[in-house]
Amino acid sequence: MDDFQEVVMKGKHVFRVVFGVCLATGLTACGIGGMWMNGNPNATSHLVPPGHDWSKPGAGASARDTDWQACGGQRSGNISPDRQGATGKETADLSRDKLYAAQRCMLGKGYRYTGTCDGDIPSRYPACQSSPR
Repeated sequence: MDDFQEVVMKGKHVFRVVFGVCLATGLTACGIGGMWMNGNPNATSHLVPPGHDWSKPGAGASARDTDWQACGGQRSGNISPDRQGATGKETADLSRDKLYAAQRCMLGKGYRYTGTCDGDIPSRYPACQSSPR
């Protein structure tokens, strides 16, 4: 067997080993969200963007979405830190500050927060610190 054929045979062996490891990992590793990560298959089915957690008498979803955008939120109802190249901590801090500012703005527009205040992080939301819901 010449050198080229040996290299090809070793390459095939390496490919089979890598493929087998990837296949085994893919079949046994945790999936993203849902039952595989936290044991609850419905865990991701009730996620609501923070901009949709607001209600106001006489204001429908369209008015709420418009007000959310005016308060700095995205059209999707989410928040974006709008800072490219930020570190993980910087991005988290910017997102939190922007979310808090949007919540204060929505409260100022007369909206009532309908999201959850359960847990350590949500309990600190300005919307949860406001008057009883």
